[in-house]
Amino acid sequence: MSLRMASWAVPLFVGVMVGLGLAVRRATGVSFERYTATPGATRLFGIYVLAFLLVVVTGMGLEWGAGVRWAIAGAGLVAGVLTIVVGYRVDAAARHDVRAGR
Repeated sequence: MSLRMASWAVPLFVGVMVGLGLAVRRATGVSFERYTATPGATRLFGIYVLAFLLVVVTGMGLEWGAGVRWAIAGAGLVAGVLTIVVGYRVDAAARHDVRAGR
């Protein structure tokens, strides 16, 4: 949104992600929703969603409300790093919970 051309990119990105998920499930016959598969992963995912929303709303508020240029782009970078870090943590929590029989 900082670039003023992202209005087409968000639906495209969501569509590609949904399409990839469906293709993997169809090709392999396996679907493992890692974010909600175990109690530990679900807890981390809940915290992630709240943090993600906070980062996005803060970026939007700074750019649109306070006029800080590139705040949404910066928030996107922070959200990307947060997604990567939480992804590794969720995988570890899911492995731990599966091994523990939860």
